[in-house]
Parts: sequence; structure tokens; C-alpha cells
Amino acid sequence: MLAVIVLVSGCGKSGGDAPSGNAVAAASTVQAFFSALTAGDAKTAVSLLEAVPGTDPAGGPLLSNAALGAAYRPAGVQYGKPRLQDGLPFVDVTYQAHGATVQQNIALSSDGKRLRDVLVQLAVTGVQGRPVSVNGVKMGSDDLNVTVFPGSYQVTVGGNRLFDGATLSATPSAGTGGETATANFEAAKLVPSAPAEIRRQVRQELDACAASTRPKTPGCPFWLDARSGTVQWSITKYPAVEPQVTNAGGPAVTFSDNANGKAHWTASYVDNNGQSKFGGGDIPFKLTGGAQATASGIKVTLV
Repeated sequence: MLAVIVLVSGCGKSGGDAPSGNAVAAASTVQAFFSALTAGDAKTAVSLLEAVPGTDPAGGPLLSNAALGAAYRPAGVQYGKPRLQDGLPFVDVTYQAHGATVQQNIALSSDGKRLRDVLVQLAVTGVQGRPVSVNGVKMGSDDLNVTVFPGSYQVTVGGNRLFDGATLSATPSAGTGGETATANFEAAKLVPSAPAEIRRQVRQELDACAASTRPKTPGCPFWLDARSGTVQWSITKYPAVEPQVTNAGGPAVTFSDNANGKAHWTASYVDNNGQSKFGGGDIPFKLTGGAQATASGIKVTLV
């Protein structure tokens, strides 16, 4: 009698546990990474990341000890059992971040020694030109889309002479892989003193226009249609200016009026036909412009 022995190989396995060697490496790598984060050791944490072509191996400004203050680090980290998925080791991690429970499904390199997608993409909108910081790290004055460590994020926009400041807290999206976090600031509101300062500067600009003796002065909302001449200007009615906050592009604040400004003129001038004339009258004008915060205060521009 001939006996037949059939050997069944598990090398084609695509789900379940990772191979034992990779499983040990994957578990060790993930635990080393989060241990580094909880210790505030950004350098070690970055060294465990898989290199991405074309990126800085040292990471961005938020992949640093400066952004890893004790209040922002993951806490109570729990680790799932390593498994193989699509040919790569994966480890599920659960941790606490600013009172929220976050779950991340972390992929590693095939040998289990480098983390592939553990970092979080933080998006910050509504900055509106104000200085912004994340976990105390200054990040310029524009909206952000930056890479950060797992944990929590305190995002602050500083106030200026135009706008109040504000602070938001963000954590990775719980239950969706934990890869993204957002801090969306509402449209900025003017500080109470800003409208009066804008109106003061508008009046100052209009007075400077009226002090000119030219038929037309660049940047001024009223003018005499003439080739040349000497004009005496006076403003008989100042327009009512209402500042409005803008949310995209251009000045941070725009303003317009009720189109009832009025300037009086008296002039000896040469008209566009080359005729010398003397006269006077009233010119209604409409005013538009913008205001921006500067290092020293507010700057108003007429357009």
C-alpha cells in the first residue's frame, strides 16, 4: 500500500497574524515610537519613521521636542496584536489625547522596523493673516496643512490692532484611523477700538486730498477733469465709513461708504479742450478702501 502525505503551506496567508519575526519587530517599533512621544523625545520618534522620498528626514517644525509639551503627548497608550494586511505588518493603537480616545491603525515597513503612516495631518483655517502657533511653536501667519505627531494640538491665533486672538484644541479624528485633525477658526471679528481708528485715518486721508492744489491727486476719491490748474479743495460732507471683515485675499478689512461724500472746489484751470477757465462747484464722491494690521498699528489705504 502506498501512503500519500500532503503538506499544506501557510506562505500564501494574506490575513491574520503577521509572521512571528515581523510581528515581534512591529510590536517593538510601535511601542518604541509611542514611548519616545510620551517621553518628549522627538529625535528618537522621527528615527523610527520610514523615509519618504523628497521629504526632510528631520521632519517639519512640529516634529520636534518644542511641539511635544507634556500636555500634548499621547497618554494611556494600548497596543493591539500585530497582524498582516496587504503584505505589511499593522498594529492598532489606542490612546488618550486631550480627553478624547483616539484609535490609529498603523502600517509598518515589510520588516516591521519602520512606521509608515503614523503621523497626523493637521489643517488650520481662518488664520486671516494673524500670527499662528501650534503647541507653542510659531508657524507664520497663513492657514496651515502640516504633519504632526499623534497627540493633541493647541492652535492659537494671536490678536493684533484689528482682530481679537483665539485658541482652539484639536485631536486626531477618533474612529477613522486618526490620520487627520482640524482647527477651523471662525471669521475674525474687529476689536472694539478698530472701527473708530479706521474712520479717523480715513478722514485724515481725505483731509490730505483736500490739502492738495492739483486737479487730480492719485489715490483720492474726488478730482477735477482738467488738463492743468490750481484748485482749492474743501470737504463739505464726510462720508459714513463702515468697516467689514474679509475672509480671503486682499486687505484683512475693507470699507465703503453711503456714497454721500461731497467736496467743493474753486479753480483757475485749463479744460480738456485747452480753454482757460475759472469756476467752482461741488463734486459728490464714493469712498472705498482697506485696512491692514501692521507692527505699529493699523494702516488704511484708499482705493
